Amino acid sequence: MKNQKGMSHIMLIISIIIIAIIIALIVILINKNIEKGNIDNYQTDMLLIQGKIKVISQEATIQEKDELLKGRKIEENLEDEQIKKLLENKIISKEETSFSMYYILDKSNLEEMGLQSLKLKEGYYLVNYNTDEIIYCKGIEINNNTYYKLSELKQLNVY
Repeated sequence: MKNQKGMSHIMLIISIIIIAIIIALIVILINKNIEKGNIDNYQTDMLLIQGKIKVISQEATIQEKDELLKGRKIEENLEDEQIKKLLENKIISKEETSFSMYYILDKSNLEEMGLQSLKLKEGYYLVNYNTDEIIYCKGIEINNNTYYKLSELKQLNVY
């Protein structure tokens, strides 16, 4: 009988399994990096908005003109479905002392503020001019949890 050289069927199967595991790990890592990039984009956008509203808030305080504050007052839009959802989930509360300082910023408000480069796909942001809190009305899904506030994202250690 000749001595056959080459891979046996068992070696071939083991090689295929190892390659499949390596490919699966690479796909998982790529997906995690994409998800982290999306979260970083939202956080960056929210930080840009926060910086801009701090400037606007200071100008309004100095000039004593609330008309300088950008957006629509949340109090005038309590019938909005997304606002109702945020109130029901206690993301925001009418009992907050600074509830009257919540404003809705949509795409047109952001463009007016010079923030047209933000990646807002749908919905809008809520800002509190007293506390500088930024809330994304749609929320950001991370590991089966939904986060709405910039302060929550800052505390997260995603990876």
